[in-house]
Amino acid sequence: MRPATGPPRALRWGAAIALVLLGLTSLLSVSPEASAAGPTLTIVSPADRSIIGNGSPVYVVYEVSSFNLTPPGGGPDPNGGHTLVFVDGALILETAAQTVPLNLPSGGHVIELRLVSTNGSSLVPDVSASISVTVTQGPATGTPRIEIRYVEITFPTPKLVLGRDVTVSFQITDFALVPPVRGEPAPNEGHIEAYLDGVHYSSVTAFRPIPFSDLPDGDHTVTLRLVDNAGTPLTPDASDSVTFRIQFAPIVDINPYLSVIQIILAAAILIVLFYRDWGRSILDRLVARIRGRNA
Repeated sequence: MRPATGPPRALRWGAAIALVLLGLTSLLSVSPEASAAGPTLTIVSPADRSIIGNGSPVYVVYEVSSFNLTPPGGGPDPNGGHTLVFVDGALILETAAQTVPLNLPSGGHVIELRLVSTNGSSLVPDVSASISVTVTQGPATGTPRIEIRYVEITFPTPKLVLGRDVTVSFQITDFALVPPVRGEPAPNEGHIEAYLDGVHYSSVTAFRPIPFSDLPDGDHTVTLRLVDNAGTPLTPDASDSVTFRIQFAPIVDINPYLSVIQIILAAAILIVLFYRDWGRSILDRLVARIRGRNA
C-alpha cells in the first residue's frame, strides 16, 4: 500500500504561490517618484587642496545629475534651477554654466557650489559640494632658490674696488616677488630680505639690482634671503651670501704745499710784470738813480 502524498504536495504549492504574490505586491507598491534618485552635484576639478600657480584663474568644473540647469531668472521648472557659487562664505555668482572661472587673490580659499530651484530657494535636502584651494603668484611646484650673480663696484670705475657704492645682482627660481601682504602666506611667493654685515638693510619686492651706498673701508658681507608674505624665512632656507672688500682711495691733503705754491705764483707774477714795458722803465729809472748817486 502506497503512502498518501496529496496534502504535503498541496501545501508546498500553496507556499510557493504565496511567496510569488507577496513579491509582486511589494514591487507594485513602490511608486516611480519614490524610486527615482534625487539631484546630485559633483566638483570634477580642481581637486580638493589644489595649489593654483602663477596667479592663474581657478576654473571650477562640476557635474549634476537628475537636475536641469537653467539660467537664473528663467521659467519655472519643477526639477531644475541654477548654481550658487560661494567663495569663503560669500556669494559671488549665480550661474547655469558648468565651468566657472574665478579670479582669486593669493592665499587659501574655500569654494562651495549649491543647487537651488528656479526661484532661488534651496533644495530639500540640500545639494552642495565644496573644495579648498590655494592661489599663489609663484609656480605651483618647485623649490625656491636665490643666487647672487655678481657684485659690481659702481664708482669711480666699474669693477674697481675704489668707491663706496656697490650693486648686488641676483637671480631667483621657482619664486615670485610680491609686496608683503597680510593674511595666510601663499607658497612660492614673497620678497627678499637683504642684510649687510648681519644687519637688516632693506626689503626687496622687485627683480632689480640692490644698491649699497657709502660703505666704509674693509670687508663686507651681503646676504639675500627669500621670505614669505609674513616675512618668515622659507623651509628649507633659500639664501645666498657674498663677501667683498672696499678700499677707497684717500683724498690727499694739500694744505702743507700751499705756502710753496704761493711763493712760486708770486715769483711768476713778478717775472711777467718786469718783462712788460712799464716794468722795464721802472727798472731803468732805478738803475739811473743808483748811477747818479755814485757819480
